[in-house]
Amino acid sequence: MKNNIKYARISIICLMISLFIASPVFSQSQPQPLKNLQNSVDNFSKKLALSMPFNSTMGLNWSDAYIGQLLDLPPHFGVGLAVGFTTIDSKPAEKLLNQFGLELPMDFGKFPLPGYTVEGRIGGFLLPFDVGLKIGYLNMKPADYETKYFLVGGDVRYAVLKGDVFPLKVSAGLGFNHLRGEIGLAKKGFAQEFNFNNDISSYTMRISDPKVNLSWETSSLDIKAQASFSLAIITPYIGIGASYAWSKAGYKADAKLTDELDVPLIQDKDAVNAIKNYGIDVSSKGLSSIVDVNNFSARLFGGLSFNLAVVKIDLTGMYNFIDSQYGVTFGTRFQL
Repeated sequence: MKNNIKYARISIICLMISLFIASPVFSQSQPQPLKNLQNSVDNFSKKLALSMPFNSTMGLNWSDAYIGQLLDLPPHFGVGLAVGFTTIDSKPAEKLLNQFGLELPMDFGKFPLPGYTVEGRIGGFLLPFDVGLKIGYLNMKPADYETKYFLVGGDVRYAVLKGDVFPLKVSAGLGFNHLRGEIGLAKKGFAQEFNFNNDISSYTMRISDPKVNLSWETSSLDIKAQASFSLAIITPYIGIGASYAWSKAGYKADAKLTDELDVPLIQDKDAVNAIKNYGIDVSSKGLSSIVDVNNFSARLFGGLSFNLAVVKIDLTGMYNFIDSQYGVTFGTRFQL
């Protein structure tokens, strides 16, 4: 009896091994309507367009609402570095990535978009204004994903109150920011099928071994007002800003595209044209879809700096009124 049980166990184990070896090397979930993919892209783009202009305002949030004139003695200027992040709603990005069997590397409901800027500001001349410029670039490749980031911008601030008599400075500013970002993930051994149709026929598309890049880009015109108050070695400040942004966001998926018979999909012109009717571009390399969104945004920012002779250390908090996201930056600079 014991030998029979032993032989039965061995047989079950051998059967399980044979089934595992005979099974496909990729995982595959149930076929999905192709419109679900495009709906995910639309939602991702609209949500991200609310947060991108906010992210592009990192940097140049100096505590002094006005730094003074370039032609004064000593001349007023400064150079420094700011690092930080702003958050975005991660659910739309997660839903889009799930269509390809992927997940964000960090998902807490809010996904942090990191950034940094090298920045400088010089005082104006004749009129009480100053000018600031910033730039930042990242290209990181951790073990399981890749992220890229590029930010450039500038502003001009005009001093309404210069702080000559009372240590209160108030300025109004106009700026422009351009931001590009990307996060790339891949999933080997995964396949997903999508169903779609045109007026005549129905089709099935299989996407295998996807490498997906989520990308975003925005250019924004920004206005802001800021007030600061100097208290010995500390300068607290607060400001409010609003932007109008021209944005676009979406994905590019490098993958093997086939029909249900494992024939390259690109060979079926009718199927390719049907996919394009959904707003999706198709090539021999994969799929892509980018959606344009223009919108307004508004924010509150503020914090304080510690003033150590010609070195200033800034801590800034930011809040986006439009989608209730937030951000934090830490900066240090040399300033005369």
